[in-house]
Amino acid sequence: MAWEDDPEPGVTVERPVPDIARRPLAFSFSGKAPRPARYAPGSDEFRYWTTAEALRRGADFWSKFVPAGQWQVGPILKVLRDEGADLNAYYDRKALNFFHGQGPKGTVYSGESPDIACHEMGHAILDSIKPQLWDAASDEIAAFHEGFADISAILSALQLPSLRAAILADTKGQLYRNSRLSRLAEQLGSAIRMSHPDLVDPDSLRNAVNSFTYVDPLTLPQSAPASHLSSEAHSFSRVISGAVFESMAGLLTAKAKKPASPSSDELLQTSNDIAAILVAAIRQAPVVPNFYAQVAAIMVVEAGKLNPDYAAALKGVFVRRSILSLHSATHVEALHSSVAAARRAGVAGTADGGDGLRLAALPAGNYGLAKPLFVQTASHHRPYLAQGGRPLNDVCEPPSSTTAARSFADDLFRRGSVAYHAASGVEYRLDNHRAAKTHQLVKVPGGHRLERRMFECGFCFGGTFSRSRHGQDKGRKNDKAPKDRNRRS
Repeated sequence: MAWEDDPEPGVTVERPVPDIARRPLAFSFSGKAPRPARYAPGSDEFRYWTTAEALRRGADFWSKFVPAGQWQVGPILKVLRDEGADLNAYYDRKALNFFHGQGPKGTVYSGESPDIACHEMGHAILDSIKPQLWDAASDEIAAFHEGFADISAILSALQLPSLRAAILADTKGQLYRNSRLSRLAEQLGSAIRMSHPDLVDPDSLRNAVNSFTYVDPLTLPQSAPASHLSSEAHSFSRVISGAVFESMAGLLTAKAKKPASPSSDELLQTSNDIAAILVAAIRQAPVVPNFYAQVAAIMVVEAGKLNPDYAAALKGVFVRRSILSLHSATHVEALHSSVAAARRAGVAGTADGGDGLRLAALPAGNYGLAKPLFVQTASHHRPYLAQGGRPLNDVCEPPSSTTAARSFADDLFRRGSVAYHAASGVEYRLDNHRAAKTHQLVKVPGGHRLERRMFECGFCFGGTFSRSRHGQDKGRKNDKAPKDRNRRS
């Protein structure tokens, strides 16, 4: 027995005993596994099997889309179920790390929620599919990582027949409606709402049913209440997660024999279709500052290969949300031809394989550093032009890779999210002892390099609750793990 999606709705489901060591995409849990049995919710044994079941189910779903058949770290990914007191969780290229904290009805364990477990696993999946995104200095790319992780939670949940049936009944077959499926991590959202009511959605941590539309993240504030969009990664991620979830609903309508009442099997197949379309687009998309538009354009192309009605549905969503301009959406067939031509000419190889990302040296005096700061820029070659939209049928011109990197670095230092180690004297540092150190400075010839340590959930859009073991600058020289990015004020 395990939670169906999140502890707050409190719906349990009978599931087979998961084999966490099964490959591909195996896991290892610290400590001895409890004997498989029916345990009461609230017990550690119940939490163990709930986490194991969710991760196994999610990994089994995604394994067919991971080309190497293993995690970025290798065939086995560690799972640390409770690393201490914190309303947080993170993926750090070493393990999935979960914590516990106080909620309105008692202790909240982040790893107990299938939503959160499959979100963190989503970071690891995307890192296996597109490792170039890990250190690319771009607010939009960091937000895409978070959006993909939320979609991972949704698609992993849809592998449960009981949840598919419940969602179709609750939404009356209209998938893009507020439901247990769209509301992610309700319990953790309630815990955060106790002290910071405006930092999360009123009914969950984040809701994939939303009306956010694309704007250049460089024009957004560094942070904002959950009701508004900011350039912070978790906030800005809602543009792409909402668009993909809405697109899946459109695909379901196009696929269903009876569009007003799709079946559970049709919903299951749609979950596989949207995942295949999304992963194909991610693998082909160049790593550039307007990554949303690149992925969206290729998704339209890939969707048309499966079903012409799919392409039309995706175009409508991406244009309505300004992720694609009218011109980019209506000329997608020409885009497809240019991509094919670029591949034949051998100029698109960095999109689906090699790194090809340039380092930029940023003046670092504003960061309290005496020598330049080197950052990895989102600087792949563009084999085609895909752009977001703006009012009056205009297009949103993307910033240069260096401008995007400078803005990204500025926000990290503003938030106090960078571990200086020995790079600067204490009197020159920009620090925030309440923020997770998601990045660190590593000494290199001529200066220091900015490297990601972790993708942490940053549940409160800024690290207010982040007091994990990676939240302090302990001077670890090799403690690398990823995290999210933030934006300007």
